[in-house]
Amino acid sequence: MQKKGSLLKGLLPGLAFLAVILFMPSGALGSDYEVITSRTVPEPDAVLSGELEKPALVNVGVAACPPCRRMAGDLLELQANYDSIFETHYYDMHKHSGITEKLDIRMVPTQIFLDKEGEELYRHEGYLSRKHILETWADLGYDVQIVVPSRGVRDYLSLDYIFSRLSLAVQGAPLTAMAAAFVWGILSVILSPCHLASIPLIIGYINRRKVETAARATVLSLMFALGILICIMVVGIITAMAGRLLGDLGSLPYYLVAIVLLLFGLNLAGLVPLHWSLVDRLVPKNSSKKGAVFLGLVIGVGLGPCTFVFMAPMLGLTLSLASAEQVFGLLLLGIFALAHCMLLVAAGASPGFLYFFLRWNELSPGSSVLRKTCGVLLILGGIYLFYYAL
Repeated sequence: MQKKGSLLKGLLPGLAFLAVILFMPSGALGSDYEVITSRTVPEPDAVLSGELEKPALVNVGVAACPPCRRMAGDLLELQANYDSIFETHYYDMHKHSGITEKLDIRMVPTQIFLDKEGEELYRHEGYLSRKHILETWADLGYDVQIVVPSRGVRDYLSLDYIFSRLSLAVQGAPLTAMAAAFVWGILSVILSPCHLASIPLIIGYINRRKVETAARATVLSLMFALGILICIMVVGIITAMAGRLLGDLGSLPYYLVAIVLLLFGLNLAGLVPLHWSLVDRLVPKNSSKKGAVFLGLVIGVGLGPCTFVFMAPMLGLTLSLASAEQVFGLLLLGIFALAHCMLLVAAGASPGFLYFFLRWNELSPGSSVLRKTCGVLLILGGIYLFYYAL
């Protein structure tokens, strides 16, 4: 019993930490984004036709994109401190209709460096820190004084530094690019609120299906992860062929996945009795591979926009290497996909969770607490998706 209690104490803080990362208020990040999107910007045609008096940094993103929100503060500082050298403008693609077509935006965030005649000098897809933006202007031949206060070790551990370095590293030497692709794949799950919600989902799915072996749990977790990945790739191809932002199917997929998360969450939390819910109609009650794949496919439909935010550096590089080094580009994408799936598989098949599932029966207090905790996280995940779909 002591062993079980220690496992419960180890599992619940992890899930609590997951909830903190997933739903922690954005605070200053949110207010910075609201400020940058409320400012008046010139029409894209005016920027491209050279009607501006200075060079311009054009940024395109969406509110549901974590890297876009993290860049908002840096962009405000660039507007305040470097406006005499270049203009900085931010376009939210949902507030400025047609911006993706006019600027040929494939993914967000995207930064476009333009001279005062409106000619494109450089384009970057993915997160880019203030320091790297200024270094890019300097590399393009502009007299830019780079003043970025250093905070020592904290700078190297900050998400801003990690985002920016990984975005640039995938364009570096082969070994560096492969390592960056692997780390980026893991972060695409950890730092994406949508994907974090899929972790308690697979844990709750395996727990509810009474999986009896470690191998079976691993296979189901893998099928779930592959279902998500396959659907994301298909959505990406369809939206690319349709000329839309990669992964953007509008708000409908968000509502679909939010409903699935709410159904499973209410069921796991014990708020909706099993015989009243639609869960078993969506996914077979037995621990079948088809059920895990189907669940992954459904979740993958709504994860497209979230995922492509983090896949931007990888896909941008892969597309740019399509003609010259296609094999290497696909290799990087494969490494990203492997790391992307690995965390979900580990969550559903880790020894601690498996011991919990295999040793504790459904009626034990610990198992009940775990199920309800996962249920609450899924409910919060569903509410989160509804909020961003509005």
